[in-house]
Amino acid sequence: MTRPKFALPERPPPEAFEGASPALIAYVEALEKALRDLTAAFEKHVEETERLLREGRRSATPFRRKKKVRHRKKPGRKGGHSRQRRATPEHVDEEHDAPHPQRCPCCGSENVEEVGTYEQLQEEIVTKRITRRFTIHQGVCGACGHEMEGRHPFQISTARGPASHHLGPEALALATKLHYGEGVPFDKVREHLADLGLRVSTSTLVRAMERIAVRGHATFEALLDEVLSQEVLHIDETGWSVDGKPCWLWVISGATATVYFVRDTRGSCEVEDFLEDFAGVLVTDGAKAYDKLGKTLTRALCLLHLRRNVRELEALQTRGAVCVPRALDEWLGRVIELVGRRAKMKPEEWQAKSSELQKEFEQVFLACKPTNEANRSMIERIVKWQDAILRCLRDERVPATNNHAERQVRPGVLLRKRGGCSRSKRGADTYEILTSLLVTARQRGVDFVGWLVGLLRQPEPLAPAPFW
Repeated sequence: MTRPKFALPERPPPEAFEGASPALIAYVEALEKALRDLTAAFEKHVEETERLLREGRRSATPFRRKKKVRHRKKPGRKGGHSRQRRATPEHVDEEHDAPHPQRCPCCGSENVEEVGTYEQLQEEIVTKRITRRFTIHQGVCGACGHEMEGRHPFQISTARGPASHHLGPEALALATKLHYGEGVPFDKVREHLADLGLRVSTSTLVRAMERIAVRGHATFEALLDEVLSQEVLHIDETGWSVDGKPCWLWVISGATATVYFVRDTRGSCEVEDFLEDFAGVLVTDGAKAYDKLGKTLTRALCLLHLRRNVRELEALQTRGAVCVPRALDEWLGRVIELVGRRAKMKPEEWQAKSSELQKEFEQVFLACKPTNEANRSMIERIVKWQDAILRCLRDERVPATNNHAERQVRPGVLLRKRGGCSRSKRGADTYEILTSLLVTARQRGVDFVGWLVGLLRQPEPLAPAPFW
């Protein structure tokens, strides 16, 4: 269906304005100009709305690449690198022989002679369910009557009776990683374990995760102190729910440690107590909740979020009013590009270019006095946030964007889309502890499954087991 174009009605002939005062004619011309501008802006908004509606009706993913890349990079190493292959294993577990056929498949002759051999190596994962029976010997001291019992290194519990039959630590660690690390729902985790030969109910997995979180609570408390010792922290939040009640999932992440909190609101009051003793730089987006934190903490602003706001403003402006957001967009792009190359630059080159950009910011934007209301509001925000905006140019530890927090919040988004959020306060606490420990282990290159197995097998179940 063709959408009708909006057009102004035809203007009356000059004779219709005979006898009208010059002020009235000027007023009519001003109204016509304003109406033309409004019509053009309305047409642009209608086209954008129709485009978004078409995108919403498409079956393709909304995050797909919008523009076709003409010169796509080839997969693999960059040019100039030597060829690589899988490393030869040091140990071979099985030897198999594949003799040649005794009859020729082409002519049927049995006169077949061996002319040589060649070898292949195949690396495989073999899964097998193992059932362990522990016979725990009990004793009593003949002198004082103290009762004691043995403990095998593979034991994870001292339970007796019906609770003496439980899942092993490696199965529990794998289930934990699948659910909290990969976003696999508990029902699917149950199916994965069944494919490996271990049958378990969904409710058993849920209760097991809660018990694991209790054991990891002391390590989580130690992790909170480790996060506060980071030089730079990134913070972000995303939607969450607990028992159907809307709430927020907060992520606070440094270079080598990350923690997650499930809180009721998006206000800064939810995390300001935790960040009270933080002495480093906090990288945030432009949400108003962080303005209060910026009064007591050293704040750095994500320039990508600011650039997105600037581009939205530029799309709404017309004629000369586009100059301010366009110039700011160009300056932000140069800053982001420069900070991205900082590690490859010499110190004197970095100092010169960063000083040049800071000087340009002060001379152009801080001295700017726009007459347009929207531009004036944007410049007021720039002046208010100038220290946070220039932080990445003044402190070499600080990046130009908050992409780190955006990446760290993805495990929560993945689980929210695939398996829902938390059904209870206990489930939310379990998510906080296990996801924080898992993500931090990834950051540090620690085998989370191996670490969790060791945590479950330690004799003191509630003792901390930090891996940093």
